[in-house]
Amino acid sequence: MDELVETLCFRLHIERGERWRLKQARFDARPIANHTWAMRELGYRKTEISKQVTPTANEFVKNNAQAVVWKACDAYDAYESALKKWRNSDNRDELPKPQPPSIDSWGAFPLVMNYGEGYELHIRDDDDRVGYRISAQPYKEKVRGFLRGSTHDLDRVKTALDSSSTLEVGRAEVVYREGVYYLHVPIRQPVKIDAAEDAESVIAIDINERNITTTVLDRQSRETLAQLTIDYGQIKQKRQRYYDIKRRCQEHDKHSVVTDIGSHVENVTEWTLHRLSKVIEHYVQWFSKPVVVFESLEGIRNDMDYGSYMNRRLHKLPFHEFERQVTYKTHRHGAPVEHVESEYNSQRCACCGERGSRNGGRFTCKNGACDLTQDHSDRNASVNAAVRWIAKTETGDDSHSSADNYRPRKTPPQVRVRRVGSGRHNTNGGSVDVNRPTSSREIASCGVLHH
Repeated sequence: MDELVETLCFRLHIERGERWRLKQARFDARPIANHTWAMRELGYRKTEISKQVTPTANEFVKNNAQAVVWKACDAYDAYESALKKWRNSDNRDELPKPQPPSIDSWGAFPLVMNYGEGYELHIRDDDDRVGYRISAQPYKEKVRGFLRGSTHDLDRVKTALDSSSTLEVGRAEVVYREGVYYLHVPIRQPVKIDAAEDAESVIAIDINERNITTTVLDRQSRETLAQLTIDYGQIKQKRQRYYDIKRRCQEHDKHSVVTDIGSHVENVTEWTLHRLSKVIEHYVQWFSKPVVVFESLEGIRNDMDYGSYMNRRLHKLPFHEFERQVTYKTHRHGAPVEHVESEYNSQRCACCGERGSRNGGRFTCKNGACDLTQDHSDRNASVNAAVRWIAKTETGDDSHSSADNYRPRKTPPQVRVRRVGSGRHNTNGGSVDVNRPTSSREIASCGVLHH
């Protein structure tokens, strides 16, 4: 039995208690985090650091201080992991070196609290809202109110508060963003991940800088059950715009503007990735015993060398973050996630396995005996990924030569991919907002892209 941790975000509606106490607690947490990073750099363990940096009872809630120490240690461990990957990279000169957390930083740090002592949640009898109690400072008035958020997330918290439920509420954080306080509540849930070998439907995902393309194959017959292409070019456009503004502002020493725009771009990117991964989560539930297959991205940045401009564009794309979000969301439903090699997936025909030619989004098969003449290159790559996973499961080898015995012999269904610019245009007599990712009509009707 595996454990799935999902962090839910809620807005704090404060009814009682002083709002400034949350701010003061966040600023008081900063020196604790700085001290933790300094000791972690010297090689101290978490338990040793907790004994050294715990403040007196009148300065900071002791239990909250321990939680801040653990979060700071996790942040430093993440830095060491990133630094190790950077050192093992073949092109370190082109990649930014990870920087350690600053031990003399000033400003606020997230207020981290353990459930029970640092904060509590309860279902109010009068209005059925999820109420909260936060101990921001020791021996002072508690901050109380209720949580605002989506109905789905609030229902999950209510379920976790039920003593008979298998869900558990974990260590939460109070963060401040754009004038609003939020509470990040982790929910722990035991899940059973199905064995990938027992899968009946193979959902292969190809992700690139323009779109995300999925193809679903029946494992036994290799027939195409469904396909989906979602454009998300807005992320690339915003990142490019941010880079241009950042470069000009740095020339004029306008660093505060750079920070504000960078936060906006990161928020938009995170919002878009959550919407895209939500689509994949809904998609997974439609098929019997699915397995999600990604192309392996290990070392992908080391293998790309297309010049400084293209390297910057491709290195900044959030491939791993999208894969991470899809993984934990599909694990909710017991679907396993697998990986296959990615070389030449978009350049080999999914039906015959021969090398073809790719021109942008169009793939052309050069084999005259093959029924497939043209296809969307990204959809062709997703079919190859699905076939290679089937071959890997059956033979232990996911090479293209091994996959030849498992290729679909029928031509895939025709697919028309919209190529749009900006603004609005008319399609089939109706108005279409091209600023939103394209999706199938059935998925769009569920509203997962519009919340």
